[in-house]
Amino acid sequence: MNQIIINTNRFKTRAAVLEHGKVMEVHIERAGEGTLNGNIYKGKVANVLPGMESAFVKIGLEKNGFLYVKDLRDFEEKYLTGIANSVKPIEELLTVGDDVVVQVLSDPRGSKGARVTTHYTIPGKFLVLMPNNTHIAISKKIRDESERERLEKVFSEIVPEGMGVIIRTAAEGKSIYHFEKELQYLIKKWEEIEVKIKKAKIGELLYKDNGIVSKVLRDIINNEIDEIIVDDESVYWEIIDYTMAFSDGKLKTKIKLYSDKKDIFDNYGIQQEIEKSLEETVWLECGGSIVIEKTEALVSVDVNTGKNIGSMNLEETVVKTNIEAAEEIARQLRIRNLSGIIIIDFIDMKVEEDKEKVLKVLDEHLAKDRVKTNIIHFTDLGLVEMTRKRIGKPLSYYFQDECPMCKGTGKVKGSRSIVENIIKELKEVVEEKDISKIKIVTKASVKQKIEEIYLDFIKSLLAQHGKKIEILSQGKEIVKDYEILMER
Repeated sequence: MNQIIINTNRFKTRAAVLEHGKVMEVHIERAGEGTLNGNIYKGKVANVLPGMESAFVKIGLEKNGFLYVKDLRDFEEKYLTGIANSVKPIEELLTVGDDVVVQVLSDPRGSKGARVTTHYTIPGKFLVLMPNNTHIAISKKIRDESERERLEKVFSEIVPEGMGVIIRTAAEGKSIYHFEKELQYLIKKWEEIEVKIKKAKIGELLYKDNGIVSKVLRDIINNEIDEIIVDDESVYWEIIDYTMAFSDGKLKTKIKLYSDKKDIFDNYGIQQEIEKSLEETVWLECGGSIVIEKTEALVSVDVNTGKNIGSMNLEETVVKTNIEAAEEIARQLRIRNLSGIIIIDFIDMKVEEDKEKVLKVLDEHLAKDRVKTNIIHFTDLGLVEMTRKRIGKPLSYYFQDECPMCKGTGKVKGSRSIVENIIKELKEVVEEKDISKIKIVTKASVKQKIEEIYLDFIKSLLAQHGKKIEILSQGKEIVKDYEILMER
């Protein structure tokens, strides 16, 4: 059974996708937060960078948006000729101070601002409206040629002149009734945006993509979903109204209101799966494991045989572990919402057919992912390189903060190194004449290291200047490696 579980309260909304009882996706939106993807702003050009063929646009966020020349609509419609030398440079298309309406393509990340575009899109369940583009594009996942021809013919007749659409996978097999109804709704949305553009101030939000509940209904719900279970009555009726507007009414019977007192995420085992997915190591049923580590540049996944000693020969044990790991890796990428460059280090396989078998399993399970992925075959070093499009924030964002001690490195300064810094500082302060006693407050492990190796030296150093020494351990709340206090 495939289910969507929705939990909402005044602080956050959570949605989980379960496939055959397994948690595959978790979506979270805190009150006042949410992804900026799809938002449309009225902006002003703050800077033009000819050398980078881009511009920075002030859109009311902490960091200016980044507009690459190929994401600039006027560039593509008026100046792209296919001959590199004849393409007008960005400084002839934009100047500092120009007003420009942009849509966010990707959220701000680290020190980078949001990437923006002037190719506007307003998404629906069956289609995506492109109000300033005349193309009609069809999802590649619709493979039946006769269906593709039917859809192209239908939309070429109903899409207004000067507009275009992307026909989504969910449109397959649907009638013109569904498309006309949704197209009318999306065009109305765009007309509302156009009215706002004329009155809006710089940095004003013109359009916000729907919240998490609407996104789940629009992007995830299909005929394979058996139940939608929600624990809030107002959201329950919101879902009913939405499905009645964009479906033939059959979906209504799948929506259920949860009334149990136990937390809905606990009841369906979702919270437990979230906790597991915040750990680096994931154990496989066969006894093997995968270790997932995220860095600024990429995500690395290491596959190990672990406890799987196998009951067959080594090569078969390795292949079995790698196949199970491939399935779990595809799932973990979805549930953790990991993206960017992903490097997978499967256990070494000597036979080329075994490598192809593992890649096929990985590809089959990634095909279920709604986020675009791309697998590159085994590299010369025996690694699998792949990419996953960045959409939203990773799961860890909502549950983990940076460690105040290690600052994200995963390691803390060694005790001896801290003691050496203490001695260096003591040599600087010991010369002060009006000081009679010096206290060192540090971690228990550092205090122990001082007493084992350095105490005689420190006492001798202070005695030469007539100073007394006291060494204390910090409490549980460790803010600094150490602190030196002086008493008169």
